[in-house]
Amino acid sequence: MKAELGSRPFRGSQAIADGRVTMSQLRGPRFRRILHDVYIAASAPDSQRLRIQAATLRLPPDAVVTGRSAAHLWGAELGSLGDPVEIISATRGRSSTAIRARFGSIAGDEVVDRFGVRVPTPVHTAWELARTLPVLDAVAWIDALAAKCQLDTSQLVGHADRHPGTWRFWTALSTLELCDPRAESPPESMVRAGLITRGVVPAPTPQFVIRHNGVFVARVDLAWEEIRLALEYDGQWHGHPGQLSHDRERLRRINAAGWYVIHVTRNDLRDLDGLAVMLKDLIRSRILLFGAGRDPLSDLSSSED
Repeated sequence: MKAELGSRPFRGSQAIADGRVTMSQLRGPRFRRILHDVYIAASAPDSQRLRIQAATLRLPPDAVVTGRSAAHLWGAELGSLGDPVEIISATRGRSSTAIRARFGSIAGDEVVDRFGVRVPTPVHTAWELARTLPVLDAVAWIDALAAKCQLDTSQLVGHADRHPGTWRFWTALSTLELCDPRAESPPESMVRAGLITRGVVPAPTPQFVIRHNGVFVARVDLAWEEIRLALEYDGQWHGHPGQLSHDRERLRRINAAGWYVIHVTRNDLRDLDGLAVMLKDLIRSRILLFGAGRDPLSDLSSSED
């Protein structure tokens, strides 16, 4: 039994040739056009997945949807609705506002079906992202992809063994080494990777749970546990009632546990060099503090006495 016409994207010319619809019906209120000669039911909600499925109807048979488009189909939904569909194909094609084509191929055992679309496996999708995007953008996407598909960093890095000597091999490998599926937001991923590449060591731990005397205090975006230093990314301001009071109370609990918190904003993302310099100095001073055998909590206790 054939699916109802328009439940998935379809080629208008083919539907007319099959006698399933007339040109007049195709141009009427029942359908809407997504791409040239590609239509969907007018009632179908728009989405990135829908646009990717529509684009595949305009692609050569050997084409594989890759990059951020493939990552989206695997659950890393970081892009915008108007982003072009990224593909790779051995059949040379012309890119457009809707489709971004790259010449090449992917091994057959690294391609699977996802929602009716040919895409690379999750680990190979990560490899393609690492090869084609700027480092910090790639890390943000790969962290999200790895979290959705339960991939760890060793799996991501190990996949490079299948592709020695390929284009941008070393860039991709070093990018994958920066990835960590514990991250929970793109800015967090970008800050972490940006600091590491600028020589901030030791590397921070993502989504670290602070406990004091065995009791949960807070979970922070990034942490240097041994020196009790935390970094939090401040995204959009949450203006609902009580949020400011809640945030201040949380910060007091963290401070009371002997931790120092750095708050990072969007402006810091534009000046990671400056943030790295500041953090290097702060980490150095915290290491000296703890290395001297001093514990901030002991200092607090003695001052209270």
